[in-house]
Amino acid sequence: MSKRVSGKAKRRPRRYAGSTNEQLDHDTNGAEVYYRMPQTSVEGVPSVDEIIDGIVETCRMILRESPVVLGEITRSNVWTLKWLIDTIFPHMYGGKPYDKAHLLGDYGRIAYCTGMPVGAVICNVEEKENLYISLIGTLTQYRGCGIGSVLLDHAIKLGKNIKKNIALHVRVNNVNAKRFYQKFGFIETKLVNEFYVREPRGAHHLVKYINTTEDMMSVDGEQPGTSAQSNPITLCEVTKENVQKLKMLMQTLFPGMFTTANFEDAHMIGNFGRIAYKNDEPVGFIVCRFMNSMLYISLIGTLPEYKRHGVGSALLHHALNYATTVKKDIQLHVQVGNTIAQQFYQKHGFIETERLETYYNDPPRAAFLYTKKICK
Repeated sequence: MSKRVSGKAKRRPRRYAGSTNEQLDHDTNGAEVYYRMPQTSVEGVPSVDEIIDGIVETCRMILRESPVVLGEITRSNVWTLKWLIDTIFPHMYGGKPYDKAHLLGDYGRIAYCTGMPVGAVICNVEEKENLYISLIGTLTQYRGCGIGSVLLDHAIKLGKNIKKNIALHVRVNNVNAKRFYQKFGFIETKLVNEFYVREPRGAHHLVKYINTTEDMMSVDGEQPGTSAQSNPITLCEVTKENVQKLKMLMQTLFPGMFTTANFEDAHMIGNFGRIAYKNDEPVGFIVCRFMNSMLYISLIGTLPEYKRHGVGSALLHHALNYATTVKKDIQLHVQVGNTIAQQFYQKHGFIETERLETYYNDPPRAAFLYTKKICK
């Protein structure tokens, strides 16, 4: 080695061993200069994670304000679809043929944002006459920007157009996806233990029912509240974590009735109960049970300040969907003097089938029994 080269090597700073955030620059003499960016915040100097988080959030803000365009699948973009599927679902669809993907028509769409392909949805009609969402997904870096909602909305509109219920499967450990679909009115119908090839193999089977019941859900300007785009009302299962919120709602809406009630097993009611949230606040609930071979609404209520916000419709919509799933007619009692509630249920297809003169106690009050036929 010449003296000149040896001198340059000595002047060259040592590279930090094991650094994962080294940045390469050059000094005025052309020698490589390495320096380590701070891993944690230092006064006046942001950390690498903070810089990355800021960039990501800025990009997401731009994407949220950018229009999402759904394009048909054609011969010219079928390989774009394949790239999206292989990227979003690695190792799952590698052997699938794509030579007929351009024939999907309305049953398939590619989502574009700022001109970039970012997601896809593919549907088909099952033997059980459901519109089945066989694939729906968004690239990881574009999640949380509303693209999944646009793709799912396309499938829901397609289901309405062809008058078919919409079904899909969600892996048992994918809690966020399950909540996402529930916001759009999907309900769990069964648990399939051996659905996927890879672990975990279990899957929840979710269905959104498209029927005349749903078409009747608009009441004097109220909206069902099951669409994440149209109404920020979320229906959640009763769990050990939120059972105290159910207790609070019941004791607030029905004072004096449940002061000694035991809520220890309330998290086990499954599809028989839901808590409604608006802006992350519990605002209503519904509790059902089977009675006389029917699905009976034991309790349903909304906080006074949230009435006429679509909360009651969203809760009732859940009960109607569940009644359809289990093929049961649905019933409830309404106080004779509560004309507003009577009109509400009548507009949702309930009819008066019986009057009980002393149904309520303390003081004794009469009630109407309202019934909605699910099984024709």
